[in-house]
Amino acid sequence: MSTHNHIIFSYAFDKDGKAKKLDDKQVAEELENEGLAWVHLDGNNKSTKMWMQKEVSYLDHLIIDALLEEEIRPRTIEFNEGMVVILRGVNLNKDSEPDDMVSIRMWIDADRIITVQRRDLKAVFDVRDQIEVGKLIKNSSEFLYHVTYQILSTTAPFLYALTDKIDDLEEKVVTTHDIKFREAVLDVRGQSGMFKRFLAPQKDAIAKLKSSSCPWVNPWSKRHFQENYNHVARLIEEADEARERSQILHDELGNALTEKLSKNMYKLSLITVIFMPLTFVTGLFGINVGGIPGAENGVAFYIFSAVVLLIALLQIQFFKKKGWF
Repeated sequence: MSTHNHIIFSYAFDKDGKAKKLDDKQVAEELENEGLAWVHLDGNNKSTKMWMQKEVSYLDHLIIDALLEEEIRPRTIEFNEGMVVILRGVNLNKDSEPDDMVSIRMWIDADRIITVQRRDLKAVFDVRDQIEVGKLIKNSSEFLYHVTYQILSTTAPFLYALTDKIDDLEEKVVTTHDIKFREAVLDVRGQSGMFKRFLAPQKDAIAKLKSSSCPWVNPWSKRHFQENYNHVARLIEEADEARERSQILHDELGNALTEKLSKNMYKLSLITVIFMPLTFVTGLFGINVGGIPGAENGVAFYIFSAVVLLIALLQIQFFKKKGWF
């Protein structure tokens, strides 16, 4: 994570939705004033908790604890004047896996937006960049929709890429049944499972947004939260499809391996059956006692070898006739 103050950035919005960047000293005052203000905080910075306890002490301690909790799942919790919204987006940080999804914690009411991160989330910085180039944010519910939309839009390509990867693997596995693809199949199954783990509760969190009773969540936002809900539902379906298809491919590879082992064991069994009587004959004639036929005959070895070969050929012919070969 980049080095920064406990306040990463902050804005105040006028009645038309135009943003003004705030100095750190102005943030607490703007959050208490009428009119919309947004501050984005670093949850890893020790100063963040002290700042919140001092500057936004009007928030319930349970709200502050929820915003600063280390490990947290997506959810929406409504209070009288606002709500805590926790969502997760794809992890695009350096040396990280996309399915290790990053959380964003938000307190939102009619006039204030407090967001907290522990790792950088691209979707939040995308919204900030849009504001920097003139995007208007007229109310807090509109802001919440844009953040949710951006999170889902950033996540979607990675899930669609998993489906494309499964398509490619499916073609290779069906045509080759090569066990070397097993690791790639397991990787897709693991990633799709991780996405599903966070997207399922995220769907419930967005469902609460579209049916929120908070008066500042306007009808426009509720209609758009419905689109967010439909979007996350499609992503969950993609994750489910990728996981189910990867499981089928894994089973296919397992069956192919079992079949290959069975064929090899069958071949070894046939070889054993062919050589068993030959071993008996050679063992019998190899005992070191008197009376062995042909012991004094110079061509007896060649006659014996021919007989052994004949027995082997007769066995092979018998197996072919029975359809065992």
